[in-house]
Amino acid sequence: MINTHNSGAHFTTPHISDGDVPAGSGGINREGYTYGQLRRMPIIPEVMRGVTDPVVRRWAEECNARNRAGFVMRKTDGEYCFDGLHVGPKVRLPDKDALQRKFGRMPSAAEIREVSYSLLREEIARQTGLSVTKAASAIGNMLDCVPHEDISGWVYMVPNWAHKWFRHRGYVSRILGEE
Repeated sequence: MINTHNSGAHFTTPHISDGDVPAGSGGINREGYTYGQLRRMPIIPEVMRGVTDPVVRRWAEECNARNRAGFVMRKTDGEYCFDGLHVGPKVRLPDKDALQRKFGRMPSAAEIREVSYSLLREEIARQTGLSVTKAASAIGNMLDCVPHEDISGWVYMVPNWAHKWFRHRGYVSRILGEE
C-alpha cells in the first residue's frame, strides 16, 4: 500500500506476518515472541519487571498502551519509520550546518552518533532526575531499547528487537549524504 500526503513523501506498509519471530541480530527476542505479540506489546513483561524508575516505567506503559491495537510498521520514502514504537522523549537533532560548526568540519558517523546519544541521555536525565550515566543505563539495561535517529532528524528510544530486525538508514546517513 502506498500513500502520498501533502508533504510529497511516499508511505508504504510492508507485508510482515504476525507469525514471524524476530530473531538473530545479536540475540534479539530470545523469549521467542511473535511479531504479532510484539507489535501489541513492544516492551515485553520480562523487560517491564526490571523497570524500577517510575518515569521510565510510565514511558514503557505508554508505549504498550499506544500499541495495544497493534503497531503497524510502515516505510516513509523507503525507510522504516519507528515513531509509533518510541519510548519516552523525542529530541530534535542539529542540522548538518550546526554539526559542521560544532566540529569545524564534517563530523564522522561516530561523532554524529555521540552528539545524538548525548542529547537523548541528557533529556532522559532531565525528565527523570537520573544522572546522565543512569539515563544511559535506563535505555539499554532497564528498557532493552536503543537510541534511534530517524531520517527526519529526531532521536528517541525504540525497542531493541525492532531496531535490529528492521534494517534501515537514518539521520547519520542523511547528514553524511548517503541517502
